[in-house]
Amino acid sequence: METLNDTLFLWINASHPSAAALLLGGILAKGLIYLFPLYLALSWLRADAAGRDAVLQAVVSASIAMLLSWAISKAWFHPRPFVIGLGHQYLDHKPNASFPSNHLSFAWAVCAGLALHPARRKAALILALAALPIAWARIYMGIHFPLDMAGGLVTGVAAAAIGLPLRHTLIPALRRRIEPAYRFVFAWPIRRGWARA
Repeated sequence: METLNDTLFLWINASHPSAAALLLGGILAKGLIYLFPLYLALSWLRADAAGRDAVLQAVVSASIAMLLSWAISKAWFHPRPFVIGLGHQYLDHKPNASFPSNHLSFAWAVCAGLALHPARRKAALILALAALPIAWARIYMGIHFPLDMAGGLVTGVAAAAIGLPLRHTLIPALRRRIEPAYRFVFAWPIRRGWARA
């Protein structure tokens, strides 16, 4: 498995990239992930109760994924490629555990959490497609192995599965607790019709 992991990494990792390729790789590896919280925030502003439950389901799933990712990295430390001198590194990164990828654990947890709600499955699919170039770029830029991305997928989906029983209990209760504060803070945009009460 490690041999295959190394081989796939060296196949994807940039060897002599152009400046444009490095710029694109950096944007995809570090910037595209912000699409996920941005989508959740904007969705909350315009969604009805069911839509906000879907947003909270995704947030809870992502939180569980981050906890799982941390626990896995502590239980089984796998070094990053640049730590063992493999390939080329084009992004600065701490030499912490590479498996599973936090970025992909978060991204896939959001997608899986949204997919639990039928009305949000199209958005979940679009975000899942956005996760693919993030995975590619983090390998291309030399800071992750392909197996880290597969681990992120499994971690994210597992986190959503763990959060599934909360769909009809904690999630609606959490929304009801949050909405009064939201309506107070966003009173002006709500009055202007820019956000939904």
